[in-house]
Amino acid sequence: MKFSTECVARCSARIGTLSEIERLPNLCFETPMLLLYTKRGSVPHLTKDVFKMLTTDQQFLMTSLPTTVSMTDFVKQFESFNEYVSMQEYPFFLTIQDPSEYTKPGHQKKSFVTVWSRNGRFSVGVDRYIEIAEIFKPDMYVTLCDGDTDKNSSQKRLSKGLERSKDQFEKCLKRHQESNILKNKGFLGAIEGGYNLQAREKSIKYMENAPVLGYLIDGLHRNGPDTQNISIDDIRPIIEHSLNLLPVDKLRVMIGCWSPSVVLDLIHLGIDLFDSSYPYVMTEEMKALTFLYDDYENDFISLSDKRYAEDFEPICKNCTCLTCKNHHKAYIHHLIQTKELLSHVLLMIHNTHLYTKFFKNIRVHIKNGTFCQFRDKIKSKCLLNVENS
Repeated sequence: MKFSTECVARCSARIGTLSEIERLPNLCFETPMLLLYTKRGSVPHLTKDVFKMLTTDQQFLMTSLPTTVSMTDFVKQFESFNEYVSMQEYPFFLTIQDPSEYTKPGHQKKSFVTVWSRNGRFSVGVDRYIEIAEIFKPDMYVTLCDGDTDKNSSQKRLSKGLERSKDQFEKCLKRHQESNILKNKGFLGAIEGGYNLQAREKSIKYMENAPVLGYLIDGLHRNGPDTQNISIDDIRPIIEHSLNLLPVDKLRVMIGCWSPSVVLDLIHLGIDLFDSSYPYVMTEEMKALTFLYDDYENDFISLSDKRYAEDFEPICKNCTCLTCKNHHKAYIHHLIQTKELLSHVLLMIHNTHLYTKFFKNIRVHIKNGTFCQFRDKIKSKCLLNVENS
């Protein structure tokens, strides 16, 4: 896999391309890019047929160890994870933790990373992880790493995380290069160190000149819905410092359900890849995203509110998703009140459609030189929602 960009600035919004995917060589993706979040290989609440109706654009999917690790023995019977979940036409990215679920702290060991699946706790070491990767054959994946840190992590915890991540990175890289199955897949290093600048420097230093596709900036949160509440002011110094030390020709990735406002700021700083766990989390909270349209001043609405019981307008009048073209807010409100599963389906269709359009608009505005104006417009709506909450 290859990443390329013409931008030479270290901290700037940029357009890039992901290409030369070993399994799907004819595909080429532009960045900033959205990885579509999946659970066990499927976009939550959507069948494959419904998912394919969302957009005609090719998508890059993301899955995580917690949702798939218990499936390993079944996947062995197929050519790859893609074939097992019948998504052969889509490239997959494999990450360590599930960004939509809170990661329980304090269970990491010296040589193992703990992941929590619906079947309980799994301890995954380098050998086991590479074995899983060779069975799944992801098109892109991240090194095993200890990202069990956040803003409140102690210096002792950061030091342990760095030591473990360094050891795991070196072993994973060696195994990656020796594997005939994986050596041509996209491989990412993970930058750890919590909110400590010196720790971040050490993390970047031990991966210096390593033959990786790019870097995952990790260890800023413990995943789950609370990630959306992290302010750009909290993480900006870390991101700027890290990006100033990283090579400009490498992919930069941040996983987590960041708010749209923070996503725009991170793109402005030069991050290339995100995931769509945020629209999934909003769907679980029965919220519909609205920030791209002028129907509302805020960035989302809560359709469980009584005010929508007799609102016979679509979620967004100018939205072209299947939900807005065929259903109104009162109907979705009714589905929520009666606990019908269709409420999740309709909200997931709308939220995923809007979020993929969001990233298309971002790329257009970067190319046109109007990204800053677009960012300010969206951020003003997000700010209003915070003030009114």
